[in-house]
Amino acid sequence: MTAVTSPYEQPPSTQAVERGEQPKVRLGGYVALAESAWMGFALATEFAEQVWMAPAAALRAVRPRRPRLALRGLFTREFSVAEASFILMASFFLSAGLGAVRQVLFNAEFGTGVAANAYYAAFRLPDTLFSLIAGGALSSAMIPVLVSARREDGEVAGWRLVNLVLTALLAAFVVLVLAIELFAPFFVSRVLAPGFDAETSRLTIILTRIMLVQPLILGFASVATAVLNSQNRFLLTGLSVVSHNVTLIAGILAAGFWPALGIFGPTLGVLAGAALQVLILSPGLRGEAGRLRLAWDPADRRLRDVIRLLIPNGLSVSVNYAGFIVDTAFATKAPESAGLAAIYNAFLLVGLPIALLGQAVGQAAFPRLAKHGEAGEWRALRRSLLQALGAVIALALLAIAALLLLGRPVIRMLFEHGQFDAAAGDLTYRVLTIYAVGLPAYVMTEVVTRGLIALRDTRTPLFTNTGQLLARVTIIALLIEQLGVLAIPAAFAITASLEAVVLTAILLLRLQRRIGREAQAMTIEG
Repeated sequence: MTAVTSPYEQPPSTQAVERGEQPKVRLGGYVALAESAWMGFALATEFAEQVWMAPAAALRAVRPRRPRLALRGLFTREFSVAEASFILMASFFLSAGLGAVRQVLFNAEFGTGVAANAYYAAFRLPDTLFSLIAGGALSSAMIPVLVSARREDGEVAGWRLVNLVLTALLAAFVVLVLAIELFAPFFVSRVLAPGFDAETSRLTIILTRIMLVQPLILGFASVATAVLNSQNRFLLTGLSVVSHNVTLIAGILAAGFWPALGIFGPTLGVLAGAALQVLILSPGLRGEAGRLRLAWDPADRRLRDVIRLLIPNGLSVSVNYAGFIVDTAFATKAPESAGLAAIYNAFLLVGLPIALLGQAVGQAAFPRLAKHGEAGEWRALRRSLLQALGAVIALALLAIAALLLLGRPVIRMLFEHGQFDAAAGDLTYRVLTIYAVGLPAYVMTEVVTRGLIALRDTRTPLFTNTGQLLARVTIIALLIEQLGVLAIPAAFAITASLEAVVLTAILLLRLQRRIGREAQAMTIEG
């Protein structure tokens, strides 16, 4: 079996492993961040990437089977690529719709005041913590080793690995959560939200400590997701995608009915969403050859393989999600009281075209790019790359026009209700326009990164992403006093554009060198 060695690689399916195929690509870049904003938690790409990477011809070639009527059969059956694609695409759009409803209700109930700012800041830490250790990174690391264990030593060995991973994951979360619970006041006041006043800071600490229970619950869910996805059982994972937004909506509505509950309504909704996800996934694990239980053996070879693959995956994810904490920290220092809410709502709107264009163009282009790269067809690879870049830039320009023309009416229609007033809507639109300017760069990066991976280069994107984050921090620090909260989207758009230019230049130069060497070799042979 070919091990997954890159934070950008995706675990192969069981059938692909048995055929000895190379693993496909997993990206944790702007698309993952955008999907996370809509889905409400950091697992969107974990589900979607596994089937959306399939070429369109493969999707057309597979005739979906008629689902069995037995409910249990639906939980335990394996789905074809076409069926899984339909399930996961439907779950993403349903969750995106619920995410919009969630934000409309949240803005109407809490607006841009102390409670809303404390909630936005508090949610960053548990969301980032879970993304670093589990999330899509865990499935990327666990699935290939799990498939190998089952093939070599049977289901008993597979379940032993599952239990070892679950125990190690929960142990890691317990240690980290306890440490962060203890140092939450220092982290909130010095790192996460240094600009909050004493009242907002105290509320943020309380909400952070409550929400830190979420990663402990989602640790089980992430292991269950890896088990089900490794067997091509996508129905329950698709259903679990919507759980977070459902319970958040319920928590916001509860706060409306019982005002004394206040911001603790959606906060408890976060925990309920994690618990609901576990309940949804659990039926798929029943009736197997083993069952989940605690097991501890740090010296186990396969557990160490999972950890060895998880570390670079988590490192890659950490760079992306650290940006969320950076934005939150600086937004609390901005002079605008609605700054943090404006950043959150504006990125929610710009995130939809990022997710859709990044998925559509980037994943459609990659199979052809990879084919040319493996065959050494450098001219064809460059031609396909430029065609994909032309398409993505054209679509991004159309998306920019739509955001600029329709952004203000959409903000007014969706967000300006209750406590979210017109002034907050105006600020959100100004933030949105700056984010929108960088849209071509965001989606270009998705395509160019796949081009580099077609050359088997996974380090360059990680290095440029790290540099982008450092430059972003520097620019925000320099501009925050002059521009206020607008410095945050400005820094994001500027650094993302520079990263896209650098990555594109590196890729084109490497292709030009390979084309030159190829021409030189042909001249010598001639």
